[in-house]
Amino acid sequence: MEPGKVHSSKSYGGEDAYLRSAWYPVAWSSELVDGILPRRIAGEPVLLYRQKNGTPAAMFDRCPHRFAPLSRGCIVGDYIRCGYHGLTFDAKGGCIANPLGEGYIPETASVRAFPTEEKFGLVWIWRGDHEKAEPKNIPDLSAFVPGPTAEFKTAYIHVRADYRLAIDNLMDLSHSVFLHAETLAPVTPGLRDAVVRVSRNGERIKATIEMKNIDIGDGERRDQQLDTEWFAPGVVALTFAQVPHGELLGNEAIHALHIITPETERSSHYLFGSTVDGREGMTRDPFVDEDEPMLAACQERMGEEDFWSLRPVILPNDAAAIQVRRQLEKMIRNEQASQSLVASARLLNVINQRSIE
Repeated sequence: MEPGKVHSSKSYGGEDAYLRSAWYPVAWSSELVDGILPRRIAGEPVLLYRQKNGTPAAMFDRCPHRFAPLSRGCIVGDYIRCGYHGLTFDAKGGCIANPLGEGYIPETASVRAFPTEEKFGLVWIWRGDHEKAEPKNIPDLSAFVPGPTAEFKTAYIHVRADYRLAIDNLMDLSHSVFLHAETLAPVTPGLRDAVVRVSRNGERIKATIEMKNIDIGDGERRDQQLDTEWFAPGVVALTFAQVPHGELLGNEAIHALHIITPETERSSHYLFGSTVDGREGMTRDPFVDEDEPMLAACQERMGEEDFWSLRPVILPNDAAAIQVRRQLEKMIRNEQASQSLVASARLLNVINQRSIE
């Protein structure tokens, strides 16, 4: 099957563009403090809030009565009360109170709840079947969270482009020479001529850029290494290390998390986090001022077309980005095929039961 064929029912985006059985980072823990946080994830409206014990909860942001956004309501203890007619829902999505009339609660008065976990300073939700929501499958980001002596700065950025375009941008850093000529390029002067090495660890894909004996000015020469590693569906962990030429690269490095979570077919949430240890760390400004406007412009030029249908020119530096796209598409295809088999088995079971009756 050609890479573009994953979109079986739509020429661009749609549910076929997203994994369901995956943990999605939807907010930094620091974003979820007081009140309700509404956030659209992979086309679905979701609300997030904290229960009284601090545990995060998430549910579909639509009341089943008159379809009002529940995020326009309020938190009452551990519950969410709709701001339209007062129906109240617990963290599992069940309606536990109807303040009107005799308090009758129909069996259908429920909201889809999402399994929720808080780990590595992030709030994660599971979009697939609840019984498959294993917290152990959350990507291990322990190597990228700060130690006790390091500061970790976080930010939220809204991206006006499909999440896969933003991931492409992170997995192919050759654009830094041109797009970030005055900002990030001076930090990695050897990037223009560097060779990218792509490796895999299961479903994870890493791009490693080694820059040896680089003149960084004033006659000082350095060895540098830049790693970007992708975890499905949209976590990219970046590590940058620099030492005097000839020395071994040690554990000292700048770490950054670039998390791209789909919002809609043409927009994404970008959760950025970086360690700061006295050196000039990776900042959010180049992405806000340079990457995001370019990604938005690319998205506008693509219109409603699928990426592969436009027959993009593939360059050697695209290797990691293309492998990520193909791996993501493979995972989506496998998930859809599995769901189709389950649906067929259920249908066959119904037919057999009716035949027996």
